[in-house]
Amino acid sequence: MERKKGKFIVIEGIDGAGGETQTKLIKNFLEEKGKNVLVLRYPDRKNPIGKVIYQFLETNLELTPTTLFLLYFADFIKDINLIKKSLNSGMFIIADRYFTSTLAYQSVQGIKISTMLKMAQIFKLPKPDITILLKISPETSLKRKYKEKKKLDRFEKDKEFLNKVAKSYEKLARKNVFCKWKIVNAEKSKQDVFEEIRKIIEKWV
Repeated sequence: MERKKGKFIVIEGIDGAGGETQTKLIKNFLEEKGKNVLVLRYPDRKNPIGKVIYQFLETNLELTPTTLFLLYFADFIKDINLIKKSLNSGMFIIADRYFTSTLAYQSVQGIKISTMLKMAQIFKLPKPDITILLKISPETSLKRKYKEKKKLDRFEKDKEFLNKVAKSYEKLARKNVFCKWKIVNAEKSKQDVFEEIRKIIEKWV
């Protein structure tokens, strides 16, 4: 008898949207329902590739948009086998950011979406079953991030850039680029936001 295939859920949004919080809440919800859950976070700080990306974000290193895109992409493709194997064994995967982040952020930096999608196709990057966009304003983003830490990274503190990325995310979500998207208003309380997400994913549990 063939094992039931798992589900791949991605949480997206600009900085401060609450991805880490909602990832934890989703994980707890799924585990309470008896599901095996794998959580992935990108950039992957535990991996050498992710460490280089963080050096760039923390302004300790300068990279061209093309180099940055290729580093992000390498961070995803290193996990292709892990993702496929986990899904085939029936696990639920929750990714706090994924290739969909790169589509939003790097397109603002001049990398063509069509080029990035072609790369994903060539390397057979696994597609999420659903990408949930936590929608907040750049103003809310800055307010939340400054509460969280004193020093923001190069993207977190750039309101104009965040505004462009927010618009890029919404365009991707409206057109269901790369995969199916759902937009959730993340200006609400953590619990209210999670309730909206729960309604989206509970059909699978």
